[in-house]
Amino acid sequence: MITIKDIARLANVAPSTVSKALNDRGDVSEDTKQKILEIAQQHNFTPNAFGKGLKKRTTENIGVIFCREHQPLSGNPFYSRVLEGIESEIGMNNYNLLLHLIPECNQDSLPKMVRERQVDGLILVGILRDDFVNKIISAKVPVVLVDPKYNIQDCAQVFIDNEHGAFLAVQYLINHGHRKIGFISGDLSRLSFQQRFDGYVKALKSNRIPVRSDFVKTGGLEQGYEHTKCLLTQPERPTAIFSANDINAICGYKAVQELNLSIPDDVSFVGFDDIDLARISTPALTTIRVHKQELGSIAVRTLFRILKGELGRPVHTIVPVDLVERESVKRIQVD
Repeated sequence: MITIKDIARLANVAPSTVSKALNDRGDVSEDTKQKILEIAQQHNFTPNAFGKGLKKRTTENIGVIFCREHQPLSGNPFYSRVLEGIESEIGMNNYNLLLHLIPECNQDSLPKMVRERQVDGLILVGILRDDFVNKIISAKVPVVLVDPKYNIQDCAQVFIDNEHGAFLAVQYLINHGHRKIGFISGDLSRLSFQQRFDGYVKALKSNRIPVRSDFVKTGGLEQGYEHTKCLLTQPERPTAIFSANDINAICGYKAVQELNLSIPDDVSFVGFDDIDLARISTPALTTIRVHKQELGSIAVRTLFRILKGELGRPVHTIVPVDLVERESVKRIQVD
């Protein structure tokens, strides 16, 4: 690929003259400028985004940082959909997407695209350590967080309406006659899981149903099988289980099958997220639908508003959720 130095050699001028001509500066004669532009066109030369950015003070790049966790992004049924929304919205604005996947165990240094100012702004998605997020903020790059692990007040964020979604799920079970309702989730140190647990507790208390610690199993990564088996093998077992995400619910299906029980005849399930597997599982999982692509789209729109100077202070956006009724809940007689 031809460079500015190559064009300068062919035009018999200094590289700085080529740069001035390509940027339409007035201190280059029209004859010289035309000669340089013709050479550049003949060799399909296009100034790179970073070089253009030196003039425009923009790169037309948006950086997206995902925490890789323990599986590739393409195999993550939730965040892959969030990325689709991000990618679509960035493309509609004629910007470029620079994607950086960061291992959960390696968040000690800033990515190259941040250090070298290769992006105009950043979108951070998912489980990223608070010290890493604070480093990003300290780098003075405009940033929006999506589904953050922690609530960082001085930063624009896009949240899921976790507490209300969990309340809807548990209230739906209560409306179907269930009073012994279990709760399974990952680690409650993650904001979204804590908020979903809060919604579970709120729904029970609103209906004067006691919160039983023996019906609550949390922790680990995708340990729905273990949590469900524990709940269903104790002396008094729940008639329904609310899972704080669909993956844990679907993992729990295996435990139910191994115990020679059936869903929903012996135990009902409601999940959260509405990933594709929820629709095709057997039985199809009743769940709370998170509008995943909308999360990504809203994050990009928020970031562009920051870049345009339209937001005077950090905005926190909460994206509504919906209950999707399928086949995993049975109506039972109220005791």
